[in-house]
Amino acid sequence: MKTILNLKQYVILLVAAFAMTSCLDSDDPDFQFIGGGGYIIQVTPTTFFPMIAAYANEPMTNGCKISNGKTNVSLTDIEGYQKMGVQTDPNVQQMLATELTDVTGQYTLEATNSEGKTAQTWISLSASKGMGKLDAKIECSDDGKITAYFKLAEEVDYYYIFLQKDSYDFTKYGLKYWSETDLKKVTPETEEPYKDYYKLSLNVSDLLSSSAELAAGRYRVVAAAAITGTSYGDFVVLQEGDYDTYTK
Repeated sequence: MKTILNLKQYVILLVAAFAMTSCLDSDDPDFQFIGGGGYIIQVTPTTFFPMIAAYANEPMTNGCKISNGKTNVSLTDIEGYQKMGVQTDPNVQQMLATELTDVTGQYTLEATNSEGKTAQTWISLSASKGMGKLDAKIECSDDGKITAYFKLAEEVDYYYIFLQKDSYDFTKYGLKYWSETDLKKVTPETEEPYKDYYKLSLNVSDLLSSSAELAAGRYRVVAAAAITGTSYGDFVVLQEGDYDTYTK
C-alpha cells in the first residue's frame, strides 16, 4: 500500500499529467490554457460522466464551457486556485450520467477572461470499458481510526481510500492505494457480515504525506476503485463506493 501527496502536490500533478494542446484566440495571445486533465466517473456499471479540470494563465472570470458534442459540462473554481477550474457538480452529473460512448472522445474547452477574450484547448477522454460494481464498506471513528472492507471487482486496477471534502471531489487531501495482489495478501474475513471481504485497518494520518498538515474541517473518507493508465494516479475510470466522515 502507498500514500501519495498532499493537496497542492496532488492537484498540480494530476492536472499536469495530461498533455493538452492550446489554441489561442488570435486577438488575445496572452490569455491561454497552460494545463489540464480529466478522467471518467463511473456512477453505475453502465452510467458515467466526465470529470475535467483546466488551468489558465489568468482567471477564467466568465467561465469555461466544455463539450464533446454529446456531453456538456462547465467548470467552477477550485478553492484557493484562482486560475484553475474543475467540473464538480456531482448531483447534477449523476442525473445526467449516460453510457460510456457518450462521455468519451475529444472535448473542446473554451474559457473567457474578465475582458471577454477567449482561449480554447482540447482534451480527450478514452475508455473502452467500465468496472464491476465496487463492494466496499468503510468506517472512521472520531479519533481517525479507519476500518475498510473490500471485495474484488472485475476490471479494477487499484483500490483506494480517499480523504476529500465532497463526493467525486477532484481534490484529494490524502489517499492510499492497493492493487489486487496487495489485497490478496490479506486473509479474507470468515465471519458475517463481512465474509470474503478483505479487511484493512489504518488511520487518517496514514493517508497523508509526511509533510502534509490537515486543516480543521469535515472530510469524507471514501472507498474507491479505478481503471488506470500507466500508474495508480493516472485515473482513466474512477468509481466511488461507501464513505464515512471525519472531523478534525
